[in-house]
Amino acid sequence: MLRLEGKVAVVTGGANGIGVAYSEGLAKEGAKVVVADLDKKGGEPVVQKINSSGGKAMFVRTDVSIQKDAEKMVADTVRSYGSIDALVNNAGILFTAPVEETTEEMWDKLLAVNVKGLFFCAQAAAKEMKKQKSGKIINISSIAAIGGQAGLCAYSSTKGAVLTMTKVFALELVDYNIQVNAVLPGTTDTGMAEQAMKDPEWTRQVTQSIPMKRLGRTTDLLGAVLYFASSDSDYCTGQTLIVDGGYSMI
Repeated sequence: MLRLEGKVAVVTGGANGIGVAYSEGLAKEGAKVVVADLDKKGGEPVVQKINSSGGKAMFVRTDVSIQKDAEKMVADTVRSYGSIDALVNNAGILFTAPVEETTEEMWDKLLAVNVKGLFFCAQAAAKEMKKQKSGKIINISSIAAIGGQAGLCAYSSTKGAVLTMTKVFALELVDYNIQVNAVLPGTTDTGMAEQAMKDPEWTRQVTQSIPMKRLGRTTDLLGAVLYFASSDSDYCTGQTLIVDGGYSMI
């Protein structure tokens, strides 16, 4: 039996990068999937691929940094599919700059998407999940949240906030049979790293510092998300799962 048969999953930022793998992977496990993203051009092919493969998916244009958009995303999901069983809070942006060159505009954009956006989506989903007395919220953070790296002060701060929010949501929702957990990816071979990977020297330097000597793959991260989205993790809440090839242990 498929692990998510009959379930409904929303993936924010599901139109690009690792979000595509999350959307397609959840669908393969039987979930009806909502691809929530600003990028309709990127999202529609993901939906079409899932539907043509025998799954069920739809696209909902969503700016996660706007609270009303997050609420509409959940409302559209429930209206179309009847429930929201899993939310993958994947939408995020990245700016890199030395501390002295980090601008107020950078801070505002990062906080709007990576912190407020994640909060708004989790908040909207939680309201519906409480009615159901069940649900899974999976927040995508980063190993940047647990270690310092030059050029990532603002980004790392937003991803660190995700860890605290995960614990608070988990505590407040525990009596409603809702589990809230976080995945901390290392550098992967898709999404934000794609442009940098065009430089072989960058790839060599990054992989040298990873004990497994390679970048993460979409399948590596998908396994973590499927665990937290399924009943396998029913006794796990407020936790973080680091998927980084061993980078953070040294």
